[in-house]
Amino acid sequence: MTITMVTAMTASKHLRKIFYLFSVLFIAACQPSPVNEPTVTDTEAETADTPIIITSDSVTMTPEHILSIKPSRYQPSLGLQGNIEPIKQTTFVAVHPIRIEETLVSEGQWVEKGTPLLVFRRVGTASKAEDLKKPEQGNVESNDINKTNSEDTLNSVQAAPNTDIAVVRKTNNDKNLEAKSAIDTDSNIPTSQNADVNTAKQDMQYNSITIHASFSGRVESLSADAGQQLAARTSLLQISDETKLHFMATLPIQAKPQLSVGQTVNFTAEGVSDKFTGQVSKLVSTSQPKKLLVYVNVIDNEVSRDKLLPNMKVTGRVNYGQIDVGTIVPKRALHDVDLTELQTPPYMPLQPLTANVWIIGQDQRLTRQPIEVVEYDPTTQQYLIAGVSNDSLICLADLPVDSKGKKSHCVIIAYADSYIA
Repeated sequence: MTITMVTAMTASKHLRKIFYLFSVLFIAACQPSPVNEPTVTDTEAETADTPIIITSDSVTMTPEHILSIKPSRYQPSLGLQGNIEPIKQTTFVAVHPIRIEETLVSEGQWVEKGTPLLVFRRVGTASKAEDLKKPEQGNVESNDINKTNSEDTLNSVQAAPNTDIAVVRKTNNDKNLEAKSAIDTDSNIPTSQNADVNTAKQDMQYNSITIHASFSGRVESLSADAGQQLAARTSLLQISDETKLHFMATLPIQAKPQLSVGQTVNFTAEGVSDKFTGQVSKLVSTSQPKKLLVYVNVIDNEVSRDKLLPNMKVTGRVNYGQIDVGTIVPKRALHDVDLTELQTPPYMPLQPLTANVWIIGQDQRLTRQPIEVVEYDPTTQQYLIAGVSNDSLICLADLPVDSKGKKSHCVIIAYADSYIA
C-alpha cells in the first residue's frame, strides 16, 4: 500500500514536469487583440513577430496579428498649398525696340490709378510718313483684355502690327491663361466686351508715349531708366496691388465635386505662427494634364494685413461633406505607402494618400484592400484610415500578395516556464 502511494506520487511528479516543459497548442476561433493593448502599438511591434504558417489555401496566425475595428469620427478635408500673390498684377512689356525718354516713378513706390509711369519713344520703325496716321486727339487708348475663358492661351490675342507696349495682367483667373493687349500708335487695337481702358498719350510727332497706371498699386521690377534703349519683349515694370491677395493650389481633377466657390479655407504661412482665413474664389479645370486649379482669396483683416506678403508659401485645408467614420490602426497595418509627410504638422496629407491593408472578411477569407490614410496622431503613434467596413477584421501581418483569397486561421500558443523539481 505504501509502495503504491509512492509510485503514484512519482508518476504525478513526472507528469507535472512534462506539462511545464512543453508548449501546448490550442486551435481556436480568432479573438483579435483590442486596439488599445500594447500588442498592437508600433513601439512593441516585435510582439507580433511570431511565426505565420502559409499554405496553398490558408494562412495561420496568432491573435497578435489581428485587429478589430475601432471607429473614429472625422471631418473630410483637402489640403491646399501655394504661394501668396496679388490678385491684380500688371506687367508692361515692349513689343518693339524703344528708347526710354523719362521714368516718372521709382521701384517700391505706391501709385494711384492714372499716375504717369514713364515716357518712351519707338526706335527702328517705318520711315514712311504715310505708315503713321494722325489721331483726331493727342490720346491713344489701349485695352487691357481680361480673359476669363479657361481654354484661352497667352498667345490667343495677338498684338496689332503697329503696337508698342504689351500689357500682361494677372487677375483672379488662371495665371497661365492670360491674354495680351497693346498700346497702338494708329488706334488699331484688339478689343473685348470685358476690356478696361488704360490710356497712353502721344504727342504730335506720333512717337512719344506716356504710360499710365490702370489701377492703384506698387511699382515693382522697374527696369527702365531715362536714356536707355530696350529690345523688343523687354519687361519695363510691374504694378501689383498688394492689398488684395490670393494663392492658387493644384489638385487632382477628381476633387472638383467636393469643392465650390465660397468655401472657407484655413491656412498657415511659412515662418508665421498666425492662422489665416481665405475663401475659394474660382475653380479652373485644365485638360492637359487633367488638374484642378483652386484659387483662394485671402480674407483681409487685422491678422493678414501686415503679415502676409507676396511669394510667401502657404498651406491650408478646406472641409467638405458630412462627418465620416474611419478606423484607427498602427503603422504596421499599412502597406505600399510612404507616410513621411504625415510626421509633421498638420499630420494630414496634402492630397489623398492611398495604402493597402489586409482584411479578414466574415467568411474568414483574406483580401488586400486599398484605403485612404486620413491623419496621423503623434501622441498614440497611430493612423486614422477610411475605407474599411466595421464588420471586418484587420490583419497586421505583412503577407505575400498571393495570400489574397486564402482562409485565415487563428492559433493560441502558450509557452510555460521550465519547471525544476
